Amino acid sequence: MVLWTIQAYEAYEKLLQDKVLTADSACIFYDDIQRDAFQVGYDWMVRQMKKRGLVQPENVDYPIWAWYKWEGKRKRHDMRSYSNPNKDKIVQLTIKIDDSEVLLTDFDTFHYALNYWYLPLDENESESFEKEYTNFGISRNDLRDISKQSREINNFRERIEKSWDRILDLEREDNNYVFGYNSEKSIQATFWELRADQVIKAELYPIKQR
Repeated sequence: MVLWTIQAYEAYEKLLQDKVLTADSACIFYDDIQRDAFQVGYDWMVRQMKKRGLVQPENVDYPIWAWYKWEGKRKRHDMRSYSNPNKDKIVQLTIKIDDSEVLLTDFDTFHYALNYWYLPLDENESESFEKEYTNFGISRNDLRDISKQSREINNFRERIEKSWDRILDLEREDNNYVFGYNSEKSIQATFWELRADQVIKAELYPIKQR
């Protein structure tokens, strides 16, 4: 399949030099605060890839991210809307990778895993789940705080993480409450490594001067 991945120019240089690129954890988590916030979601993605037979290479902790669809279309990312707060020189690569090496997931609902939220089918299910844990005197922050342990809290955590299976259901849509419309979805792709011979095109985006 054809995908598009956005990388720092230094990563692209490394790909040209080494002929293969893997994710650098130091670039994924900028600091301990970000690691604490996002690691559970990233670890969930790793487990999903391994469950589907995408063998994790040695010394590789996390996958590379790319776009399969952007706003419902099979197209490259519109770099005019790309957030680049550090004003780094970046490159968008058009790549072709075998389908068997890629896991596709819903970009928007993946944020439920990143934020440790329950992913409901509808508003009624969301309200019902929230009512259940609050009746036990448990807060949303309690569920996210791994240092807090109890049988009830862990039961709710299991249900939260099970709900994330819906991130993999790319055909599910609703009236834009959670899943949105299939015609507008952005679909992300993850894979373990990128080889130089898989690159079709490289587009450089220099630092914009103000």
